[in-house]
Amino acid sequence: MNLTRLTGLCTTFMLVAHVGCSKPLAETGTFSTSSATANATGEYARVDVDSVERMSIENGKLVLHGASRTAMLDLPSNADPDQKNRGWALVTEGEGDDSRTLTFTQENSLEDFSVTVPAAEGQVAYGSLGGRDGKDMVVFAYGSGNKAYWGWARIEKLAKDAKDK
Repeated sequence: MNLTRLTGLCTTFMLVAHVGCSKPLAETGTFSTSSATANATGEYARVDVDSVERMSIENGKLVLHGASRTAMLDLPSNADPDQKNRGWALVTEGEGDDSRTLTFTQENSLEDFSVTVPAAEGQVAYGSLGGRDGKDMVVFAYGSGNKAYWGWARIEKLAKDAKDK
């Protein structure tokens, strides 16, 4: 076997191994994530809008406004639409091969958490709400080109004792 053929076989093997080993995130899913300051659990799902331009809450529903159509979604059962703007901000974004990571931070107390969701181009719209159980919630949506997602996270801030250990 000559060197050129061996190099070609090795390259092919590496490509097949990479494709076979990389597993894209599902179109819908749940997540549970922890940082030193907060735990977050939630869900994400694909949504039928052409792009995410902005979001609003109307009549107790989350409304995603796209370029040519909107989607009305039920808020998570624990979300209280009357408790808007709880101070959570999207501070960083990162991209992997098939994923997008969003990191949110509470502007006053600086608790933070990150979620990893499927990759899609486009801006992120988000907002924070209070929860009926006293925990904060973040809702988010992103995507364009008929590949858009929305999700939510229920945030549990860790007690100062837990952070200091």
